[in-house]
Amino acid sequence: MKRKIQLIMLICCTLIFEACDSWLDVKPYDQIAEEDLLNSEAGFQKLLNGVYIELNDENLYGSTLMVEMLELMGGAYKIGDDQGKWGDYIDLNSYKYSTEYWRGRLDKVWEKAYALIMNCNKILDNIENRESLFTGINYDIIRGEALALRAMLHFDMLRLFGPVYMNNPGNECIPYYLYQSSNVNDLLPANKVMEYVIHDLQEAEKALANDPIITKGTLMESAGNESNFLRYRALRMNYYAVQGLMARVYLYAGDKSNASIYAKKVITAAEAGTFPFTERTEVKSDRIFSSEVLFALTNTNRVLLFKNYYDPSRNPSFIFTMDEKLLNFLYSASGSSTTSDTRFEANWEQATLPGLTSGARYFYKYNDMSTTGLIQNTMIPMLRLGEMYLIAAESESETLNDGLPYINTLRNKRGISNLGSLTVTDLTYEYMRELYGEGQLFYFYKRTFTTILNRTNSSGSRPAGQAASTQVFVVPLPDTEINNRQ
Repeated sequence: MKRKIQLIMLICCTLIFEACDSWLDVKPYDQIAEEDLLNSEAGFQKLLNGVYIELNDENLYGSTLMVEMLELMGGAYKIGDDQGKWGDYIDLNSYKYSTEYWRGRLDKVWEKAYALIMNCNKILDNIENRESLFTGINYDIIRGEALALRAMLHFDMLRLFGPVYMNNPGNECIPYYLYQSSNVNDLLPANKVMEYVIHDLQEAEKALANDPIITKGTLMESAGNESNFLRYRALRMNYYAVQGLMARVYLYAGDKSNASIYAKKVITAAEAGTFPFTERTEVKSDRIFSSEVLFALTNTNRVLLFKNYYDPSRNPSFIFTMDEKLLNFLYSASGSSTTSDTRFEANWEQATLPGLTSGARYFYKYNDMSTTGLIQNTMIPMLRLGEMYLIAAESESETLNDGLPYINTLRNKRGISNLGSLTVTDLTYEYMRELYGEGQLFYFYKRTFTTILNRTNSSGSRPAGQAASTQVFVVPLPDTEINNRQ
């Protein structure tokens, strides 16, 4: 029998963050009648804010799809063979998705993503044609953000569980839910899912045409006693974040023309001052380069990402870090260097603790910054400006060299010298340096169907890794979803 999809109300959640409830305006209610929420502007705001909060769930971007499972799949970490230390990560490092543990983990990702999709649909179904309930532009803002979040979640389920799109765009993969439903929708071909994703994002872009970010910037400060609903725009799926996501989606679909158009729209906004590049003098106190972030989640417990996975003081427990030889190679290749690249300076630090390899570097992006009480200490990047330059470079034309100016602009902002030409290898290294620890590397390798770089050869003279294959890149549908269809 087909299991009914459970709709999760997200108001009574445990993730009510002290630093973010000033902008989310969410309070912990034990019981709220659903009809009350769906009959007031404040209720719709709370429902939408609940979705943002639950995106921080450990089964989604609070861990699994950001720094842990998905990043390991993208070759980011050196995994040893000590079962007592590394446990089930050893299986995942070999892309054994069928073990009981990883089947269970993938089930949780799927269930949580589709629960939030249904909550977006609850908003969208009930807000339709009720403009009179809302003040100012809030109807369009809420509708636009909900559409964009629905598209983002479906897109990431497609990227994770779908086929290698460039090879098999017509393969059936996931369902797309446009409305609340207690039934299990049919699996759709990947290209049909992509059509729905793009349509949702196009509608979101239209709805957000009057987003305050366009004329007032990200507004990353409190309005005091007034509502913060239209502030902290970099912490919401804002107008430019939608365009950035469209650039990512179009590139994944192989539509370089539209990918280029949308990436350049964001770059133009950045050049006008909306998303300024982080200055070199700031990188030690702002490891995530927060001014460049188009869209971030906010989590006052973000430092736990560092403490649970990257902190060198975890020794002798497991510590996620890049293979030492690969790290050294990456920041000596293509004109980068450990002394000049601000990404290295900001994120990779040595630790001198007992039992650690002498001179080894550890990843500090998610450790708290030196100044406390800042919103930047809570931000988990979902989309950033650097990716737009990478997309623009890759999409400029069929000749990769034509994208060289975008790569060199990004490299200059990172403190490293120009390239004289651009190769696929150079581009890969830039993706690795720019997006490490943000859950995007596996998707990059899957999109391009190329070797996942996770080490170097024995001499450290060139990168090596896991060869591209459908067994590596096509993650099987969760057991619960398969059982629902029997």
